[in-house]
Amino acid sequence: MNVAPRKILPASDRDLIEAHDESLRLEKRATAELRDRLDSYLPPNYRSRKMVDHWDRFIDNRGYMTEDEYMNFRYACEETRLQSNIVFSSVLADNLPSAKIKMEESMFADALKKGSENTVRLNGEDDSVQLSDPWASVIDGGYKYLRKYGYWKVPSLAPADLVKNLRSKIERQFSSIQEEVDKTMAGKDGAQLAHWIKTSQAFVFEDLHKLASDPLLYSVAQKYLGVPPIFTTPVSVLSGPVRPKQQTEMFGTGQLYHYDMHRLKFVKMFIYLTDVGPGSGPHTLIPGTHIKRPDSLLEDRRYSEEEMIASGVKGDEVSITGPAGTVFFVDTSCYHKGASPLTDYRIMAQVQFSNSLFGKPVKPVEHKIQHAHSTDQMSGTLEKSCNLVRKYARKRGARFMQNYI
Repeated sequence: MNVAPRKILPASDRDLIEAHDESLRLEKRATAELRDRLDSYLPPNYRSRKMVDHWDRFIDNRGYMTEDEYMNFRYACEETRLQSNIVFSSVLADNLPSAKIKMEESMFADALKKGSENTVRLNGEDDSVQLSDPWASVIDGGYKYLRKYGYWKVPSLAPADLVKNLRSKIERQFSSIQEEVDKTMAGKDGAQLAHWIKTSQAFVFEDLHKLASDPLLYSVAQKYLGVPPIFTTPVSVLSGPVRPKQQTEMFGTGQLYHYDMHRLKFVKMFIYLTDVGPGSGPHTLIPGTHIKRPDSLLEDRRYSEEEMIASGVKGDEVSITGPAGTVFFVDTSCYHKGASPLTDYRIMAQVQFSNSLFGKPVKPVEHKIQHAHSTDQMSGTLEKSCNLVRKYARKRGARFMQNYI
């Protein structure tokens, strides 16, 4: 009988897989603490206790969990009014050391001059600490603004060549459906409201990796999450000034208010690739609702404009506008949406930084390195993906690319 030879992983890939597993072992310390002290950290809740079991099993299974375990995770967050995720994230941060970053490589050098614009004022006094390191001041200011309001706009634009390259790659992805895209951009009656480039396609856009691994953006995400962030969910979307005939058309477009709950703690980074004004469908949110939500809006679903008005939070609404190259963070556990474009189309890309992959199940094929070594014939796309995983794991650490190892 002929037996296929076992594949031997290159040493560099074995090192990445070992680093992936070591990161999970560090998370295991957090589950041990939670098991011992959960009742003193949280009011007794069945689903929160089950979360500890599920997180333990997630680690033992090397990063996999079931849909039922994921739904328990979401229900626990809803029942405890966010407190289960907050407590679990705090304990994780106590058990994982932060990474040190060299800031001089940042593409956002202009942020040093403008970083004071978004400092947070508490009790009428400037709460920011004037640090000797100017980069630390920018990072601290961004972190405090994000912590209080749930969003932060980077005070300088991404480089024009990066914006141009990323936009051209996105437009090429749409070339096979150009006629439909043109109708959306023109706002033609009956056209699709938005066109998405999913993670499997957007992952090979290296510009998104460059952006997410930039020392400034990485450092703000790390300070906000409390741990070295994990790069996940690169996607892009083109939205046009199309009038929906009924509200149900907006459910899959992100154009109705909702909150995200895929991970314990996360923050999304967005970049506008076209100029976005009030009529272009700016990203819109209700500041502070990542911390506290009205009782009428606790349910995990989409909300109509009428419901948002009735809840009393609509008056706090913020719309983020800016020219192409505008980069901003949003903790999308706050109520948010992409406003429906009224006059112009909008192209935007985003990635998510997570503190752990515990939460929404990760498909085995997303683990690019392991998938490549279990596949007899590796496609060009998979090879390109693996090379990006290796490159940015070396650049920012294996944990940064943990989702894809």
